[in-house]
Amino acid sequence: MTLSIERRAAHWGDRTAVVDVGTGESLSYAALAERVEATAGRLAAHDVDPGDRVAILAENSANYLSLLFGARRRGATLAPVSQRLAPETVSTLLDRIEPTLVIADAAFGDLAAETLTLAEFLDTEPDADAAGESDAEPLFLHTGGTTGVPKVVPISERQLEWNAITEGVAWGLDDETVTVSLLPLFHTGGWNLLTLPTLYAGGTVVVMPAFDPGTALDCIEEYGATQLFAVAAIYRAMADHPAFEETDVSTVDWVMSGGGPCPEAVMEPYRDRGLTFVQGYGLTEGGPNNLYLSPERADAEAKSDRVGRPFPDCEARIVDGDGTPIEGEGTGELELAGPVTADGYLETEDGTFDGRWVSTGDVANRDAEGDYAIVGRTDNMFVSGGENVYPEEIEDTLDEYPDVDGVGVVAVPHDRWGQVPRAVVVGDVAEATLDDYAREHLADFQVPEEYVFVDALPETGAGKLDRDALRAEHGQ
Repeated sequence: MTLSIERRAAHWGDRTAVVDVGTGESLSYAALAERVEATAGRLAAHDVDPGDRVAILAENSANYLSLLFGARRRGATLAPVSQRLAPETVSTLLDRIEPTLVIADAAFGDLAAETLTLAEFLDTEPDADAAGESDAEPLFLHTGGTTGVPKVVPISERQLEWNAITEGVAWGLDDETVTVSLLPLFHTGGWNLLTLPTLYAGGTVVVMPAFDPGTALDCIEEYGATQLFAVAAIYRAMADHPAFEETDVSTVDWVMSGGGPCPEAVMEPYRDRGLTFVQGYGLTEGGPNNLYLSPERADAEAKSDRVGRPFPDCEARIVDGDGTPIEGEGTGELELAGPVTADGYLETEDGTFDGRWVSTGDVANRDAEGDYAIVGRTDNMFVSGGENVYPEEIEDTLDEYPDVDGVGVVAVPHDRWGQVPRAVVVGDVAEATLDDYAREHLADFQVPEEYVFVDALPETGAGKLDRDALRAEHGQ
């Protein structure tokens, strides 16, 4: 595997590779390489052969990281599965993956049949001859979509390396880079933003078992994090924590949000602390880094509602409903290409996408400067009185209102307009006041017909709004 811990240990043996907050361990590249070798031996002892697949349901840890590299050393594929998914969804994913071995934290063993606990695995005596070769992809990751059963995406060595290279070039990652991994390792963001690119560059990765805002703030200060990547909900939780204002963030070069829109209200506390806060865009199939607003741009704050331009090794375009590319400014479905994109889904009949371009299902607007903004999802759009309505546009606008902590929008039937928006809101705000705000900032056809106030919105395992659950409860 090109992204080899052994090769990095040969150059940077004494340098700290991973800090495991859960166990208190601090592993050098040399120590991590030894653990990878032992992991490969344990997989061999459990009859995992080259070409086989190993599934894991676990919280983040150094051992989780070593399983990726250990599986590849054995010639096998690691397939992380979210322990936050419903048991039936986990079962469906495992049926698709067809793992030879399923490893799980003891707390998650009931999600799958015939699991080996991580503790039992670590107690296994490694086989001496663990090396193996195969053409299998090193990593299977399932999508973090907001509807339906997630798809499984085989991630190639090419993708992992190009993603690491393009992040390193764009963001200047090096041996001084320290990242606190704020996302779970069952998600592409946990691996590729910024864990694997940081290890590729010889930096240090700090992993927590699971996200906790207080622990995260402690780690940022204690280990001197240099860059941060997470979703909006995580940044909101850290900013709301009592320790936020006192946390030393002087080592942080920039803060980036992805995985969905980030309201200005979430960015403001970080900017008030003197930090540059920008957005990026990507998806599991895309590698996952595709677009970013460079933190170094002079207009970064002014254009913070946009996700910027393609990374150096990614191509992007927008197409109309017929698939015809739109030149210059315009709005259409976003498509991606380049060495960072996946070849297809595990579930598809031929395993490949149709042609060179990957259709994202996201509707994007490109401005005169070539910067993109994500408008919504093609499959979330509905028509109201002949107008296309994208729930995400309404959600982004209402989320900017003070004391609104979350918004989800669904379509409901209407005698005159066919369908109209219904806003499901979390927050301590008067309905009439919020409606006045909506009428001031939205087009008439976007203003919700009614508002429903709830304590919390349903979320997927990746922390995104679960639109299936939202529609089931509040839509018609």
